[in-house]
Amino acid sequence: MEKKIKLVCPECNKEFNTDIYTSINVQLDKDMKTKILSGKLFDIECEHCHSKFHIPYPVLYHDMEKKLLIQYTEEKDLKSSEIALKNANVDADYTVRIVDNERDWIEKILISDSGFDDRIMELYKLLILSQYEDAENVNGLYYWNIQTLENPHYVMVLDEKESDKMHFMPFHEGVYKQVEEVFLSDIQQDYIIDANWAISNTK
Repeated sequence: MEKKIKLVCPECNKEFNTDIYTSINVQLDKDMKTKILSGKLFDIECEHCHSKFHIPYPVLYHDMEKKLLIQYTEEKDLKSSEIALKNANVDADYTVRIVDNERDWIEKILISDSGFDDRIMELYKLLILSQYEDAENVNGLYYWNIQTLENPHYVMVLDEKESDKMHFMPFHEGVYKQVEEVFLSDIQQDYIIDANWAISNTK
């Protein structure tokens, strides 16, 4: 679903109208998924000076085939998003998630597209970080595609806090499967699945 909003260009300070999306169903509009995964969904161009800028905004991702709902929001208080998703008319076997940054949103989609469980992936990432000698300097560890959407190649991307460096690490599906065997029967579904969730489920 789309709606029009007014923005003020940060370059020329003129007001203009633009379309944004409140929800995206990737079966109804397949091109939108490519925009999301390429990081271009939130790219906006001023109609006056043609300056381009990136402005993330809340949007709901819906994949009917994979039975996946992911609410992206920039709000740090996620209660309103949780209430909205609880009232969503979806089947009990849907995976429903909330994320508060764009990279996590894309990662959740990539994990689902690969046929993996994001809960197991977070536990897998926790295991990898526990063996990393400079773990305190890690800003994030992500399951990521470093090739094209048509010919994907997935790795773990490690983002350091104190530099602009990104390190590529191999993704070991065998280790992922071992983590799955240990934890899958004991973990529950939740709206927010992240590093904090993984830590709380290994205590």
